[in-house]
This record gives sequence, C-alpha cells and structure tokens, in this order.
Amino acid sequence: MTSIQDTETMYQVAEKFASIVENDQMRAQFVGNPAGTLPEADLPKDLTVYADTADMVHLVVPAAVDMDRIAARDESYFEELGRAALGFCAYRDLPIPE
Repeated sequence: MTSIQDTETMYQVAEKFASIVENDQMRAQFVGNPAGTLPEADLPKDLTVYADTADMVHLVVPAAVDMDRIAARDESYFEELGRAALGFCAYRDLPIPE
C-alpha cells in the first residue's frame, strides 16, 4: 500500500482527491471503479478506498496512538487524531439521508 510521508504530498493528494469527490460524475465513476479513477487523477491505484454515503460513514483507526498525550487530554493531539480519522477530507455540506 502507498504511504504518504510528507505533508506537501499529502495536501497535493487531498486536492486531487477533492476534485474527484466534488464532481458528481467523477464521484459516481470513482465509487463504481476506484482503481480506474485514481490514475486518471494522477493518484496511486493501490490505495484502499471506502466511500461514505448518507447512511454509512467510515472511520479510520490510526495504526498507533500516543497514550501519554491522550491521558494528558492534549487537545491538539485530539485534533490531529480527528484529521487523521477524516483523512483530511471534509464535507462542505453534510450529506442528507434519503
């Protein structure tokens, strides 16, 4: 699996990915064929993709957590974990269940 090591690359991937999910046609193509859509957006095709829907949201569990920072109730660390769980993606408008 691809691992993104630096922040700049992570933001570039996030921008490319956002361009897919913000376009209804690209999003539908992506959900139907993620491995085929990722290279079109110049993204690695070996990423694992889970598509959230109005009634299904996926939460990313970090590979490791800093228990000392959790025990210390480190707010900045909680924010960091939240960003990691969301994969730096955010809805402009929350999806409305049908």
